[in-house]
Amino acid sequence: MTVPAPGAPAAGGAGGSPPAAGTGGPSAGGATDSAPPAPVHGAEGSGTPPGEQPDGAAAQPEAPQSGPGAESFEATGRMGQGSLRHGHLQNAVANVEGDIVGGDKYVLLLGGTKKRLRTLSPLIEERVRFAYHPPLCFSVASEALRKQNLLILRGAHGYGKSALAVRLLMGACQGGPVYHLDSDVDFASLAEQLESGSGGIERGVGFLLDHPADIGNLDREGFEKVQGALSRAGAWMVLTVASTEVSDSELLGGVLDVSEEPDQHAVVRAHVRWRLGERAAGRLLARPDVYDLLAELLAGEPACRQAAELAAALCEEYESGELSAERLRERRARTEAEDFEIWAESLPDLAARSLALALAVLNGLPQEYVARAARALRDRLEDDAPYIRAAGADGRLPQPRNLFAVPRRRQLTLLRARAVPKSQGEPGEVLEYKDPDYPRMVIKHAWTQYEIQDELLDWLGQLVMDPSEEVRVYAAAGLGVLAADSFGYVSGRILNRWAYSDSAYRRAAVAYALSVGCRDDWVREQAAAMVETWLGDRSRPLGQATAARVHGLGAVTDRPVEEIGRLAVVGNVTVAVAVGCSLADLLADDFELTAAVLNMLHEQAADYRARPTALLSFLILAAQLVIDTEERSVGGQVPDRPALLYLAHRRPELQEPFIRLWRAALNQAFFDDEAEQVMRNWAALAERDPELREMFRLMIGAIAYGDERSGRILRRCADEWTHPDNLAPLPLAASTVHAQLDLEKVLSDRLADSQ
Repeated sequence: MTVPAPGAPAAGGAGGSPPAAGTGGPSAGGATDSAPPAPVHGAEGSGTPPGEQPDGAAAQPEAPQSGPGAESFEATGRMGQGSLRHGHLQNAVANVEGDIVGGDKYVLLLGGTKKRLRTLSPLIEERVRFAYHPPLCFSVASEALRKQNLLILRGAHGYGKSALAVRLLMGACQGGPVYHLDSDVDFASLAEQLESGSGGIERGVGFLLDHPADIGNLDREGFEKVQGALSRAGAWMVLTVASTEVSDSELLGGVLDVSEEPDQHAVVRAHVRWRLGERAAGRLLARPDVYDLLAELLAGEPACRQAAELAAALCEEYESGELSAERLRERRARTEAEDFEIWAESLPDLAARSLALALAVLNGLPQEYVARAARALRDRLEDDAPYIRAAGADGRLPQPRNLFAVPRRRQLTLLRARAVPKSQGEPGEVLEYKDPDYPRMVIKHAWTQYEIQDELLDWLGQLVMDPSEEVRVYAAAGLGVLAADSFGYVSGRILNRWAYSDSAYRRAAVAYALSVGCRDDWVREQAAAMVETWLGDRSRPLGQATAARVHGLGAVTDRPVEEIGRLAVVGNVTVAVAVGCSLADLLADDFELTAAVLNMLHEQAADYRARPTALLSFLILAAQLVIDTEERSVGGQVPDRPALLYLAHRRPELQEPFIRLWRAALNQAFFDDEAEQVMRNWAALAERDPELREMFRLMIGAIAYGDERSGRILRRCADEWTHPDNLAPLPLAASTVHAQLDLEKVLSDRLADSQ
């Protein structure tokens, strides 16, 4: 953005032309807009479905329509709220999708379709790293992979090919990520993507491909093409196949046979030592009953994975204080495919199951949030009927619930979870499942296997009202998992009712839930019809506000900007705030839509019916969107900068609608408090960022050029930033504004004299 030279137009406008539509041109008397804004009504009495009470049970005094205390003032008051909300939603969706990489994902176009790369499960990686018993062929395999980048491991089922592949890739990548590819990957497409680099794969990564579906069609030419692409990309790949596969003799140079029968007792010993430590493992494995049990259960065909699972079960039994051989025999009898069910159904009590569910919904959040949610669910599910404490068969009285009974360390071991430090040096820890697939699986298991559907929905309803936005978003994403599988029940029980709720939290939860549930095509079609009903019901504007939030997440339409724009003429503060927040959600996900959104708002500002909503939406975008820039740091931190200002400074096509909307927002009377609040918040960021302060100066000059009224408003704002009663003065920003406005006045006077 540049300040116009004398006689030049501001931000692309014609010289001497009036500011944005409806703001009124410059005049000596500072005349107000020629047409008053359309009335913007509150939501009182309009959002409660027939026969229901509003969420706030007692009647509340009518909230102000604008200014302090109003929805609009809150929506424009927190810098970066939309960008932060977008980050929370990305991470929440990644949680329930089973993809441990939050935010941007690595995506390959394989065989004409998108394939999202999944990082190898940390649970598998941890087992291989700390409890792996290498076979005799390990050194040969490691050297072969190092030389040729692509290796095929061939062997019988149960010989540990997958664990060997993981260990080889971990060694080759030296800390780099290892991705687990789907079995239907097309080799030719993979080679092309690796060669072109368009898949976004960084160097030094590894790929594990277990039992590829088209291994029978792999020939020497395809093998060498993938091998060459891997070599040029500095990447590695290991395939595992059955002993009877790979019939092309020309591929045998890239095949290593895993023919050594695994020592299952050594596998068990390695896993027990890893889990319990050397001393405890020694005591356990030295017990005669354990020795006999292992000899019994490890007899028969080799099975490395089942040996590892037996070790895990043995450790869990040992740590519980009661080692039951019968339970171990029952667990050993279950098939490999039932591993998750074995684990889930073996959780010992309501406290463990409640913690498992709370962790599934809030996976990756601080331990305090998870613990509070677990207690809330446990209290909801406990039998609160009166009972008489009587002695059991052993003559002992049942003990009351003891919150100190099981320490967190043992709880996490039981749940196959872990505690990791918070990011960016923040004190404290977050809790997460080691296997990223567990959150969705735990939620669905509880929903389908037990008669607690209504209790789960009520609990999630409690969480979406939590003071923490992270908890609210994650809980709504968990609700979306249920909506994807039971849309009719969840929509009838929750979504339709919450769409008309007086609570903005519940309306937002509907949008977040649908953004997860609508990844299923059938659910998307049903939800689209439901949202269209909300959108078209003018008698219930809260439903329209919910529809706007759904469209802002792109859940049910491919034309979200147009769909949201339809609501600009509704004339309701709640709907206007929802429109602004929805547009913020869109831009936070894709800033390439900025020109389309600003141009739409600029056009709507010319219509007196849509002008209030358009201008408030612009102010919400200005407040809620920030960009993390890495051009320079301020005080050792990467600064957040207002996204609209940053983008307009670099993209000339954005400057005209951006400046005209700012002029209109400053000059209109209805949301003037909100406009001045946003301007002050931008000034506060510019106060401590010299480069941003220069962008801010250029913007001030462009707004004030040829528009005396806007200049007077900006000068008054700057005066307030340094008022003696201001406890957080902004002297540098205020000085910048005054200096630029003084320069504009000098240039304007010179231009007038020359004419």
